[in-house]
Order: sequence, then structure tokens, then C-alpha cells
Amino acid sequence: MNEDWKAVEWAGTVRFRVPMGWTVSSEDREGIEVLAFAPNNSGGGAFRVLTDERAPRPGEPAEAVLHEMALRFVRPDDARVSDRSVEEREDGARLAQAMMVTEEDGRTESHYLWLLGRVCDGRARVAMFSYTVPALFDGQEPHVSNLAGLDAAIRAAELL
Repeated sequence: MNEDWKAVEWAGTVRFRVPMGWTVSSEDREGIEVLAFAPNNSGGGAFRVLTDERAPRPGEPAEAVLHEMALRFVRPDDARVSDRSVEEREDGARLAQAMMVTEEDGRTESHYLWLLGRVCDGRARVAMFSYTVPALFDGQEPHVSNLAGLDAAIRAAELL
């Protein structure tokens, strides 16, 4: 990974890398604190991270909770979603990915989504990442390079 990236830790749950020059802030989304980054060269791109942790119901293994969270994340019944995948990393973590196109307030946006999760202390712990691009600029630089770098960074991310 390029040395122009820096390590970021969020919510005591996940450590990952982002480009050095990206502006960082946090947002409140329905009572959930979300870490947000604005690429300086993006033409409107945004990268967001949030975390969650769930305990299994009595008698249910935490692995089943993680599996369900990963499958729900890729939204199998949502026609707006494509390029779905769920895979297991060598360290036992799950990586779910999907891409979604939405239209809101007359704007069409492409959303690239990742969920990285693993079982920690008998609970399912996940970090969810999204990179949003105005559809007009999807497939153009710098978004293509940003997306490739983020995908590599998320694949290498560490759940704490």
C-alpha cells in the first residue's frame, strides 16, 4: 500500500488505512456515530465507516449471527444491489461486498459497500464501510484509484 496512507482506528473496533490528505469528520446518523472522510480530489466522493456488535440469542452460535449479518448486508432481495459477494478471510473474518445505485433528491449515486466481521469474545463484531460517488463520475479518476486503494485497505483492515 502507498506510504501516503495513514492508519486510523475507529470505535475501538477496527484499524484501517486512508489517504493522508482526506478530510475527516464524524456524523450522527439516526443516533449512530459514523466516521466520515472527504477525499480532497473527489468531485463529490465520500467514505464512511461505522461499527456494530451483536450478541447471539441463547443457544445460537456467534458465528451464525455473523453469517446472518453478512448475508443481510449484501441485500439479496434488493434489485438496486449488484456485485454481491461474501468470503472468508484466512484469519477467519468475513468480508461481504456489494454495489448499489440509488437516486435521492434527483441525484443518482453509486455506493460501494463492504462489511468486515468476525467473532470476538462470543459476539459478532463488524465494521461497515461505504464509498459513495456521484454516478456521473463513477468509473472516472480519481474515483477508480480511490476505490482500488480503499478495497485493498479494507481487505487488510484489522478488527480489534
